[in-house]
Amino acid sequence: EGKLEESGYKVLYDQVDKTVQLYETMLTRHTTMIVGPTGGGKSVVMKTLQKAQGELGLPTKLYVLNAKAQSVNELYGVLDPATREWADGMLSNIFRDVNKPLPAGKDERRYIVFDTDVDAVWVENMNSVMDDNKLLTLPNGERIRVADHCKLLFEVGNLIYASPATVSRCGIVYVDPKNLGIEPYIWKWLNERPDKTQSANLKPLLAKMAQKTISYVVEGLLPSGEYIPRPATSVACTDLNYAMQLCAMLE
Repeated sequence: EGKLEESGYKVLYDQVDKTVQLYETMLTRHTTMIVGPTGGGKSVVMKTLQKAQGELGLPTKLYVLNAKAQSVNELYGVLDPATREWADGMLSNIFRDVNKPLPAGKDERRYIVFDTDVDAVWVENMNSVMDDNKLLTLPNGERIRVADHCKLLFEVGNLIYASPATVSRCGIVYVDPKNLGIEPYIWKWLNERPDKTQSANLKPLLAKMAQKTISYVVEGLLPSGEYIPRPATSVACTDLNYAMQLCAMLE
């Protein structure tokens, strides 16, 4: 709770609960997936756990990468069949560095965070890492074992492209954006406004109108409780997207 306050976030039971769930899941699993649509607070939960562990004397480092921003060869490395020359990949390089033994007397946690969709194109190569073998086998035959101080985190919106073999190897923490809504974002935005008089004037207006207006646009819900055909939108957006756009316009 203290770390959420320090970062300027509103302390909510749901978010604290998800942070504790993530911590407890990672005690028993070395691979964990934080699943939920955009705006659910997945990144906040992860960074809050990082800061809380640091406060408790266990420094935690996050190594974030997007596995789909490059090809599989650029991710895992490639062995030239003609010259037998090995070119290291992004993940293989990070994985090797993160799993080096810790210096004597030093205790810390290192988490590799995959902030990307999970699909069979790249994640099937990780199955031997995620199961009890804890081994990443590279195309050149090198094997890297997952050290005790290293864990894997997947920050994903959904698991529709993930195979049962992948999902069954992971701990799952589901973060639902409906638990938060738009109010915490607007609260944080108002608190960070340099003009406090303006914030005080905007607060009752946003509390009264913001959710009703967004519910009408997203769901076709009228203040009376009736539903009408949802207004047409060119780009599908979540409640939080509209709240962010509203705050950006008020800037």
